[in-house]
Amino acid sequence: MAGIPERKLELVRKLLAVAEHPGTDPTEAAVYLEKAYAVMAAYGIEQAMLADAGVVADEVGQLTVTVGNPYQADRRALLAGVAAALRCRAIYWRSGRESVVRVVGFGSDLAVVELLFTSLCLQMGSGVLRVRAPEGLATVSFRKSWMAGFVHRVCERLGEAERRAAADSAASAPGGRSAELVLVDRRAQVSRVYEEMFPRVRRGARRRLRDWSGWEDGRAAGDQADLEAPRVGSQRRPGLIGPETG
Repeated sequence: MAGIPERKLELVRKLLAVAEHPGTDPTEAAVYLEKAYAVMAAYGIEQAMLADAGVVADEVGQLTVTVGNPYQADRRALLAGVAAALRCRAIYWRSGRESVVRVVGFGSDLAVVELLFTSLCLQMGSGVLRVRAPEGLATVSFRKSWMAGFVHRVCERLGEAERRAAADSAASAPGGRSAELVLVDRRAQVSRVYEEMFPRVRRGARRRLRDWSGWEDGRAAGDQADLEAPRVGSQRRPGLIGPETG
């Protein structure tokens, strides 16, 4: 799987250091956080264009992640949403008490999915433990709606950043192909590989929330989430089995 250059990670670390400093104004912090993700989005576009031109090798591969409790379904939804925002496809099956999630996508995109899921999963897990359900509401259902709101908003932000990066890209592939067209083609290639790997897959039932009380608070937390990787070596990875190419 394609690795993210150290110089990119170092720039992101510096942006996050300013954003996370206690003395940084919240509005300014949000600007630095968006810039951090913009760097990663631009990296994804750059790799896509270079691969389309034959300058670098970036093939469709797969990443396998085990997702356990607590809140297994919510963490699984986060991974699937991040993968979709980054032009990947995800499928899961149960294995004992855990879920095994297979993410299919181009190597450069899988690298970002891995980093973002690691960071966002930790942020969501720590954030939901800090919230308190209003009096008279069940804590578990409140927290589930909070996490659903968090996932929804985070994935909206990821999609918005990806679209901005594609629109802002001045690069063009041989033959004048725009970044938008290159990305559409990459999505189609990923879908073909995914459907070849899982020809008889069936869509799971849509999750239904019975309690929406924490939705807006979760979305607000998603607005403040760091859309970037944790510092290297600073956190334990949540069940990453590892990437495969093929």
